[in-house]
Amino acid sequence: MSHHEDHGHDHDHGDHGHDAPEMSDEERVRRAGHIILDGVVASDGVGGGDEADTMDLVFSHLLEIEAIELLLDEETEELELDISPLMGGMLLVVRRLVAELAARDGLDPEAVVMSVRAALDDAV
Repeated sequence: MSHHEDHGHDHDHGDHGHDAPEMSDEERVRRAGHIILDGVVASDGVGGGDEADTMDLVFSHLLEIEAIELLLDEETEELELDISPLMGGMLLVVRRLVAELAARDGLDPEAVVMSVRAALDDAV
């Protein structure tokens, strides 16, 4: 079984757009998390595509499930960008990864977050 298939969660890549309007907020967040993880796997070379293709594919899947929506307020004629499901999916993934690292290394989750913050600061 490939790494892509081995994550143990049921999510359908081929039918995101057809059921997006009927999808619950929780399901949309969960699927956004899966799409983010799919992008990580693809960008690590597992999927064989380049970074730009991976980002385009991730973005299109997020649009299909309405994890990213551009809305027009007809009264004010202002555009509103709603990325709440995307942010929820990202937080779901990051929280889970922090918990996994903390458990693996016998650390408090706060220590893992501090380590990641230090690595981010060093990367710039």
